[in-house]
Amino acid sequence: MALSGGPLERRSMSDEAYTRLQDAIISGELRPGERLRDYELAERLGTSKTPIRHALDRLADHGLVEMQRNRYTRVAPIDLDQVRNAVDLFGDIWIGSVRHVMPLIQDDDIVYLTELADEMCSSIKAHDVAGFGIALRATATGFARIEGNDARAVIIERLGPQIRRFSQHARDAFDWDVVEAFVISLREAMLDRDAVKTRAVLVTFFDEVLPGIIDRAEQQERGRSDIAE
Repeated sequence: MALSGGPLERRSMSDEAYTRLQDAIISGELRPGERLRDYELAERLGTSKTPIRHALDRLADHGLVEMQRNRYTRVAPIDLDQVRNAVDLFGDIWIGSVRHVMPLIQDDDIVYLTELADEMCSSIKAHDVAGFGIALRATATGFARIEGNDARAVIIERLGPQIRRFSQHARDAFDWDVVEAFVISLREAMLDRDAVKTRAVLVTFFDEVLPGIIDRAEQQERGRSDIAE
């Protein structure tokens, strides 16, 4: 395991350990089922075992690692049922904020949100899954911030790592034309400040587009398993 970067800075060792381990899991550098030993990680990251243990606890809380006390810690498998649940909750959080946000939205909010939509479009043209996911989460978080609902923003942040990991794993299952159509429709709805249209666009995305990506990823995984057998 390479784990890019040098020794961790003392002032934020736990946070940096979490970030670097999370990135390694999401990118696939640390593969599902791989054992994670705190003393080995501490040596590789240039820190003590305590911040590594704190980081592993956070990763377990986000569903990225499995921990069996006094037995082992390993990278968690990608559980598509958990991914589906995370996507459903992400959608519910975002859609729930739309009705509250539209009466509050200001011109500078619209500028910011449409800039994020443009970033999504650029990522789509480059087939950049990571870039698309970052802009998508930033847009959802933007709605929560405009609403003044920190709880929604926290939940979106909490769901992010698991969804990001799946997205990287399932990049070949993306229907980029459909995803682009979603972003264009979302951008238009936000510019119109139309709560009903915005909610309808998001409902379609979370009820049809994303579940379709998950289903295709599952079919592709089954196909690879059949070939391996």
